Amino acid sequence: MSKIIIASALLLNEQKDLLVVRKHNSKFYMLPGGKVEHQESHLQTLIRELQEELGLQFDATDFNYLGQHETTAVNEKDTVVQGNIFLLNKTLRNLPTAHAELAEVRFISKSEHQNFQLAHLLKEFALPIWMDL
Repeated sequence: MSKIIIASALLLNEQKDLLVVRKHNSKFYMLPGGKVEHQESHLQTLIRELQEELGLQFDATDFNYLGQHETTAVNEKDTVVQGNIFLLNKTLRNLPTAHAELAEVRFISKSEHQNFQLAHLLKEFALPIWMDL
């Protein structure tokens, strides 16, 4: 079984709706972020991925580290994903546009999250944290 290490974040709007993304050829919604590249910190990865995939500009002081969680990857067969999860400490005013491998970007509310197929990392680790915010 292989392992990928990612950095991703909870990004919220003023209503505390959660920004989720869906990749092309996937039915699962996940937190924005991506794979850590060689000699990149988790935070450097997150900032780079948010720029590449959503056109968003942030710096390290914009995030608080929430923790790490390992689970089964939803889009890679026989793979464990280690997620390093952050929380953006400001609100998003607009819905960003999908770039790169993203097919869809949307906000979901706490009352409708059960209507979406959520990736394991989001469902197991980030969802309980988000519900308490």
